Amino acid sequence: MKKMMNFIARVKFIAAGVFCGLIGFYMVVGTLYTRFRGLDFDYAIPFAFIIHGAAFALVTATLWEVFFGETIKHWRFIVRALAFDLLLALTILACFATSFILPQDWAHLWLAGVLVIAVGIAVISCVCEWYFRKTGERYNEMLRVFKGE
Repeated sequence: MKKMMNFIARVKFIAAGVFCGLIGFYMVVGTLYTRFRGLDFDYAIPFAFIIHGAAFALVTATLWEVFFGETIKHWRFIVRALAFDLLLALTILACFATSFILPQDWAHLWLAGVLVIAVGIAVISCVCEWYFRKTGERYNEMLRVFKGE
């Protein structure tokens, strides 16, 4: 029970970050988009976008925690990253497929936000893995020198 509660807490933490990033990105890009196009942006987010964003954030956070948390550590990183990216792409496809039931006024901007956040998450996962490998190699080399090998 404790493992499940820790898993849920980590998923909620990640989902909150993804959701806040998505909403913030939508508001900033919406403001910039309307400034350049000469349109009126009323700073109101349709309820359907909120539900859509919350579902996207929860699925993305669950995928992140499953593939990069403590659940599947025995797989090689490249396999985990490819599986994560594939499932994230399917999530984006599901977001696109369900966008037809959303209000169509700003749906293109909302989907652009979802796509940018998803690409950002994929890039962050690759950059972090590269950084961890480099620091791991450096510490392994220091350990070899310390052991006198």
